[in-house]
Amino acid sequence: MTFHHKEFHILSSSDKSKLYCQSWTKSNSNRLLIFHHGFGEHSGRYTNLIRYFSKSDINFYSFDMRGHGNSDGKRGHSDSFDLYVRDLADFVSEVLKREQKERFFLLGHSLGGAITLRYSQEGINQDNILGLILGSPALRVRMDFRKKLKKFAAGILSKISPSSVVDAELNLQYLSHDPEVIESYKQDPLVHGKVSLKMGTELLEIGPQLIKKANVLRCPVLILHGQEDGLVDVNGSTELYKNLIYRNKRIKIYPVLS
Repeated sequence: MTFHHKEFHILSSSDKSKLYCQSWTKSNSNRLLIFHHGFGEHSGRYTNLIRYFSKSDINFYSFDMRGHGNSDGKRGHSDSFDLYVRDLADFVSEVLKREQKERFFLLGHSLGGAITLRYSQEGINQDNILGLILGSPALRVRMDFRKKLKKFAAGILSKISPSSVVDAELNLQYLSHDPEVIESYKQDPLVHGKVSLKMGTELLEIGPQLIKKANVLRCPVLILHGQEDGLVDVNGSTELYKNLIYRNKRIKIYPVLS
């Protein structure tokens, strides 16, 4: 049986921003997975994930974070990192209501990994998370990207206009070894490489905080990361893993993947 795809919107409880949402469901599915995309992209870029699990009994839900994809908001900006987390909490609540379920798997990639980790650490529905899956969570950024963010954030503009956005100048070769994936990324009109000065600053600060709070997690955790990731430092993932005290944890480092 194929998935039934549906598009819908929710309003953020924080400021009534309209957030674009998608679901891929089957009537006989028993399990539920909520996934959160990464920086600069959107939920529509995960169709390969859906196809891979086409024969599974899993219902999938995702949304475009504010400032991304089809959702409201200035591209690459949020007034705070915690606003992303509150939006995720709103989305999870809506999904659980639609599915009439209490327990779910939670998947986050890159920036989405940091957001889902923060959400879980805050204890929001943590006892109902069957498993937290983190793909290249943005806990530590590579030095060249870090230098750019610090340069942007240190300027006087960040003080007088924190919502001003700059081009993060991402090297697309870091995104994938697959030329088709890179070309698809380039041609996608909903993709952007912008980050606001405020968010650039917060992204540098939030990772170490999340690693330090790893011991509060009490749900199963799976961490996946490519050793050659050129944007997100794999050491952030290994540090997080070491700090987890919950026994049901696993980390998989792929030696030749970015």
